Amino acid sequence: MLCFDKLKIVTSTQYVQNVNENSFIAHTIDGKLLYYKYQQKSPCSVLIMIDYGKDELSIEFTSKILMEKCTELINHTNIRLCLQNINALQICQLDIDNILNNSNVVKCDVTKDVVYPDIKNIAKHIYCSLTNCKKWVCEPYKNGIVLRNIVSTSRYKNRIAIYDKGYEMEKATNSTFLSMLKNKDEVMQYFYGKVRFETNINTMVQVRQMLKINENSLMAVLHAQASPFIPILDKALNTVSVKNMRSSTLMDYQRELLLRECEYDMHKVELKIRSLVSKNTSIKRIMEPYRKLWEDHLKNEVTPEIDIRELVA
Repeated sequence: MLCFDKLKIVTSTQYVQNVNENSFIAHTIDGKLLYYKYQQKSPCSVLIMIDYGKDELSIEFTSKILMEKCTELINHTNIRLCLQNINALQICQLDIDNILNNSNVVKCDVTKDVVYPDIKNIAKHIYCSLTNCKKWVCEPYKNGIVLRNIVSTSRYKNRIAIYDKGYEMEKATNSTFLSMLKNKDEVMQYFYGKVRFETNINTMVQVRQMLKINENSLMAVLHAQASPFIPILDKALNTVSVKNMRSSTLMDYQRELLLRECEYDMHKVELKIRSLVSKNTSIKRIMEPYRKLWEDHLKNEVTPEIDIRELVA
């Protein structure tokens, strides 16, 4: 079951009533109302736009709208509760049944929380397994990393944020939200030891492509089965895995020396190799034996085995 940390849905303005004008900001031109806007960032993020000119009601919210059930993330079993909790803010009245059946998802953050004891091992594995450092980068992010593509010719950007969710929940920015929960300790206990994987899907076309669905309807998105993480990881990470490799030849020994010089940093190794070979050389082919030796080095250090794809499948 796919889960989401954020959804942005669009439907008709006829599905919202009783707009509290004291809560919304009204935008007018020459006395004519164009749209209402409501936004809050704490304790949970909610953004509502009521555009009467376009007959468009936009509702964007995060999984914190679920309050005590935020650990479930947004999914098809609790989407009604998300909208009920927005109604409970008493800023407007949403027609929940019609919104569920007659709205489209234009943006979403697909999210998965996995149990893993050491995010540094995940980061190291990803950083050293990049297929091409000119197409993919692995950057520090909060208490984790971001894996993203940097090719300017790519039509859509691919990005996965990976971070320690328990650590993130302890930050001061979450204190107001946690103080409102009846089960604060239970929620925090759930997130301890969890690594969050999150990918941002920012266009309607990308929603359909990455979730492998034919339409953007809310129900189609919530019931999608395809993991958007796997195609990104397949493009970004090398799949070669050779166990118990040893530097038993002169060539391997020479490669080992380069690995040591680069402190077993595969990014540095690739940059060094690129500086010494012609631009038409297959970097992937040259890098393969270095990756095998690097994996052997990790095993000699008793680094835990890890299969990133299996974690998020």
